Amino acid sequence: MNNLTQRILTGSAYVAIMLLAVTRQIFVEPLFAFIAVLGVFELKKIFEKQKLDFDIWPTVILGLIAYVSVLHIEVRAFLIIGIFVYFISTLYRPTKNALQLISSLLLGLTYVFIPLALTIPIGLQSGVYEHKTLFGLFILVWASDSWAYVSGRLLGNRKLFERLSPNKTWEGFWGSVILTSITGYVLSITGFGLSTLEWMMLGALTVFIATAGDLFQSMLKRGANIKDSGTILPGHGGVLDRFDSILFCLPAYYIYFYYLSPALNH
Repeated sequence: MNNLTQRILTGSAYVAIMLLAVTRQIFVEPLFAFIAVLGVFELKKIFEKQKLDFDIWPTVILGLIAYVSVLHIEVRAFLIIGIFVYFISTLYRPTKNALQLISSLLLGLTYVFIPLALTIPIGLQSGVYEHKTLFGLFILVWASDSWAYVSGRLLGNRKLFERLSPNKTWEGFWGSVILTSITGYVLSITGFGLSTLEWMMLGALTVFIATAGDLFQSMLKRGANIKDSGTILPGHGGVLDRFDSILFCLPAYYIYFYYLSPALNH
């Protein structure tokens, strides 16, 4: 099986599973927790390639507590206690670099677990889980990446950030801003709930944030001198390769729906 066929089959399965999962809250919670665990194992690989210390099991355990704490406020006390207990535990590990251990733990929580946990609050804006908004937001993220690729291939000339991503161009970026905004318009007229203005604004916002997420992941991989974060998705690399944009976009969407939108509509 050639690489293109692998990419098509894996990509189709990935999109189908994601869109099916977001239709039910009972599917979203365990699926994204599992994805987060896979993600931090890939993060561990990135650290170890640079000979940096990474505590995988404390990160997984505290990460899952952080994941649950986003949904259940009563758990947050356990998260705070757990983090401070971990900080104290580094006093008794003289053979390890405490700063690296603490940094890796906090990166795992803030970059992987907490962003993925925000899927549920975004879907629960009205108090009842509504999958259409999440469905539409994921479509925007994927559209952003696809339109940037198409626009870059057709019109690309000026490099956007050559040091981290040699194939990205300004033409691809701005083409994606325009076309992802149009994708937002299409979502607004096909029953996805939000107003036309909101969907088009979110489309443009998605391109800026998704591009930053992609570049951030590229920076991590270049530091480790690796092409892909993992191999779990044939033809696409690892979980972090597929979710790099989503990990940045979910916090932005959360801030928009819970803080900016209410303020603007007040």
